[in-house]
Amino acid sequence: MNSPILNRHTGNGTISPITISWSDTCARWTGRQRSVTNGQSEHQRLIRRILRVNHAGECGAVHIYASQSKRAHQDFPDLKDWLEQTLDHEMTHRSRFLNAMPERGAKPCRLLSVWRWGGALLGSITSLTGRQGVLACTAAVERTVHRHLDEQINFLVRHDIALAGLISEIQKDEIEHLAHAENQLASLSFYDRLLSTAISVATETLIFVSTRGDSLFLSQKLKANI
Repeated sequence: MNSPILNRHTGNGTISPITISWSDTCARWTGRQRSVTNGQSEHQRLIRRILRVNHAGECGAVHIYASQSKRAHQDFPDLKDWLEQTLDHEMTHRSRFLNAMPERGAKPCRLLSVWRWGGALLGSITSLTGRQGVLACTAAVERTVHRHLDEQINFLVRHDIALAGLISEIQKDEIEHLAHAENQLASLSFYDRLLSTAISVATETLIFVSTRGDSLFLSQKLKANI
């Protein structure tokens, strides 16, 4: 197909032809389209990683509470029923995130075994420290998770309202876990504060690694109101 010819007025009053290449025009148009497509893919990629890390986090939480529940009957019986209820919540959350994956093209985290073993280890260690350690563990984990869920919801209400609603429902349970742990905690000793900080750092690190840095990137986007 021939390229169109347009007239251009020059500075000295004459008119000269301009040849517009169809290939150039198509290149510009497809470039814009590619940019839009990449933008959509970026949102979808973030959504997939949100699901991936949330599902992995729930797997870790299941193993934390499962390990703690095993010792609860003997060492801290007053927490037994609450730990079992919390474990049931986390198992439900894990299933809901897993069920939300297929339609969004998401798959479970490749580091899922790390979350499982890490959760089991954390649950066992904090169980050995007694009632205070168990509650400090819950408070530290839920505090970190709550902050990330807030960021995710703020992002998802613009890009996946159904998933935003699902996470909001799950967040209600997580807030209850946090509130109960904080209400039951006695004043924290230096050791308890050190343990709480270590748990928070470990949780943040796992989230960062599992999202390949997207957790930080998402926070920056939200702060910039993009």
